[in-house]
Amino acid sequence: MKVLIITRTNWDEAPRIRHQMCNMMLKQGNEVVFLEKPTNSILSPLKLREEKEGLTLGTYPELMHHQLKFTKLFQYLNAKFVIRKLKNLIENNNFDLVLNFNYDYSYLSNFFEPRKFISIINDNFIAQGKPWMKKSIREQMESTCALSYATLSVSYPLKKLVDKSSNNSLLFIPWCEVEYKKPKPMKLRNIVLYYGYINERIDWTVIEGLLERNISIRFVGPVAGNATKQELIRLQHFPDFEVKGACSFEKLDLTDVCCSIAPYRKDIESVRACTISNRAFRLLSSGIPVVYPNLPYLIKAPKTVIFGASSLQEYFEIINFYMRNFDSCQNDILDFLDGHSEQDRYNSLMSILG
Repeated sequence: MKVLIITRTNWDEAPRIRHQMCNMMLKQGNEVVFLEKPTNSILSPLKLREEKEGLTLGTYPELMHHQLKFTKLFQYLNAKFVIRKLKNLIENNNFDLVLNFNYDYSYLSNFFEPRKFISIINDNFIAQGKPWMKKSIREQMESTCALSYATLSVSYPLKKLVDKSSNNSLLFIPWCEVEYKKPKPMKLRNIVLYYGYINERIDWTVIEGLLERNISIRFVGPVAGNATKQELIRLQHFPDFEVKGACSFEKLDLTDVCCSIAPYRKDIESVRACTISNRAFRLLSSGIPVVYPNLPYLIKAPKTVIFGASSLQEYFEIINFYMRNFDSCQNDILDFLDGHSEQDRYNSLMSILG
């Protein structure tokens, strides 16, 4: 099967669900063309390059940034421009499936058989939009959902949002890319891990409160923004606080980790919409329990697997619970992962195609 994946994400970025979807299709023996984040070099043609066997990466320009298309005229002009850049690719390849991650690309659905065009809504683009763009983003997203054969959402609130405009709205949460591997027994597991983007979404009062209670915390990931950098500098006086640069999951040291935390700010709408991240499944597959804030749409799971903390005290208590009971949590983690494998999600996608 030949698959076209349309994104606004570069292949070399930290892995997200676009990469996860692409790798899943490749593992199943499919050929994939992955369109990366558009450039602003409007004179440039579509450029294709083979990344590895079965995977071709493509880069092309858009006429204007998607956050600037606040009028119908701008949307029309940009659509015509993108179609001209992608026309040869579409006409010269008989794609069996199109997986579209761009909320504003409804116009491309006209160039494929209806059953082949599936959109994935992986974020609340309306909530994230600039004030002058929210109405336009809503209209464009509704059009894309309505014209897609099926629209997949990665969380319960996103599905509820998509339900308003799609006749075939389906929940499609992230999955476990690798089989569960039981961690080796260790005498001491006392490190709390944060693995991911280090940015303004983090609730630093939680981190500082845990450090004041002598909890050892390790941050691993890329740092974004001066305000975030200042927070990291401010916390450096705590001896139990460690910050490391970004690394692949395969190179991540988990031998002394008792749990992972995602201490995000609940006042951010995109945070409240979270059900579970693909990063959480990666950690669980290595036997690492995950602590979130007590989010309204957090996936249901035993306390031994995923916990939603409502206060600093609850963060502190559950971390100590995992330190004492890490090994006894493993059977519950293994049971939870049943039904969330890569093969499970691939079978679900194939059932949509019929």
